[in-house]
Amino acid sequence: MKQIYYKLKKLFHNLFAFTAPESITTPLPEAKQLTPQSENKQIAPPMEIEQVILPPPVMVENAPPSRQGMTYAIGDIHGEVTLLRRLFEILPLREEDTLVFLGDCLNRGEDSVGTIYALRDLKQQHPACIFLRGNHEDKWLECWDGARFTHAPKSKSARRLWRHYQGKIPFAVGDWLEETRIDYEDKYAYYAHAGALPGHPYASTSDKEKMWGVEGFLESEYDWGKPIVCGHWGLIDPLIKPNLICVDTRACRGGMLTAIRLPDRKLFQVQHTYNTSHKHKHQKARMKQVK
Repeated sequence: MKQIYYKLKKLFHNLFAFTAPESITTPLPEAKQLTPQSENKQIAPPMEIEQVILPPPVMVENAPPSRQGMTYAIGDIHGEVTLLRRLFEILPLREEDTLVFLGDCLNRGEDSVGTIYALRDLKQQHPACIFLRGNHEDKWLECWDGARFTHAPKSKSARRLWRHYQGKIPFAVGDWLEETRIDYEDKYAYYAHAGALPGHPYASTSDKEKMWGVEGFLESEYDWGKPIVCGHWGLIDPLIKPNLICVDTRACRGGMLTAIRLPDRKLFQVQHTYNTSHKHKHQKARMKQVK
């Protein structure tokens, strides 16, 4: 057991160690603010992103003797690279576990490019990473010609990012976008950014519907054979039903960055908090079991 622990400790010691060529830093929203960021908000000068190191993996209590791999599904990050780092400080990740990022990893938040660099480095250290394509990735891919971005998507946050890099978004971003996939399936669930078509077999859902969503999905009681795990919908709290799970909890709007572990449905959440008297940013984390 000790040999396995030290092997994992060495494997993850330098996880997320990266330096992006430039970073974009926008002021964080006030605590519990749930409105989109203003287009007129000024962007701070580029700064080097701090080194992000994942602590040694924590052994999961009461793990089965076979050490069966679990799946962690992570909700919409939207450029919140600091929250991403905090999340990995509390995830009891093991070598045999799979990470599924549910899409919308960029736009709106603290540092979209820095987030992509962090995810690329994570994939090198922990190959069992799945990056799903959300509607924001889909928009950026429409502007990518395989070598460079020709223009920015028509959204406020995307245009801010474009202006910040003077139209020269790093190649690594487009290269990572090409790696994203529409959906993923394992023995626990189906995973798609915005869910599935209610009332129809999962295979009937189009790629566009999986990325952009279908009205009535969250209210559906339809049984797709496995739960659908998604992000996209911007909820205040995670929605966990027998047939579907949504873990987009507005990380970039004063909410939480949420991950859920399957099959036990344990939640892991981190959130920006503020000391208003000193205007210092802090982080808090919480975990809870959902039956």
